[in-house]
Amino acid sequence: MKITFLLLLLLLAPGLSLAQSRAVVFIDSEQAEQATLAEELNLMLYYSPTLRSKLQVELFDINPRGVAFSGNLVYQLDRNGQAVSRYRPDSLPYLICLDEDKERLRIVFAKKEQLCLCVQTC
Repeated sequence: MKITFLLLLLLLAPGLSLAQSRAVVFIDSEQAEQATLAEELNLMLYYSPTLRSKLQVELFDINPRGVAFSGNLVYQLDRNGQAVSRYRPDSLPYLICLDEDKERLRIVFAKKEQLCLCVQTC
């Protein structure tokens, strides 16, 4: 019954997507301005439930001495370089926008407002 309802819903509303967009951010927290950018992103997500509902943000920190960070974004230390190897950012800080696993945008990340480019609105 539930599956039938979901299929009917998808047929009637083709623009409706169950998948959430993702943003993948790379920083080096050893650089003060990049650590500040991570804090600003976290606050931006905290104060915007709408943005949080539309976008999952994963932040990878390449600083091997990075400290634990908690908040509204998924923060991971990339000590062994697996995320850098997978996504291959051109420089730091860097932003990659994805819909499901399809890449939509790659840019050097200079200010927190650029995160809105991943959802095309803020």
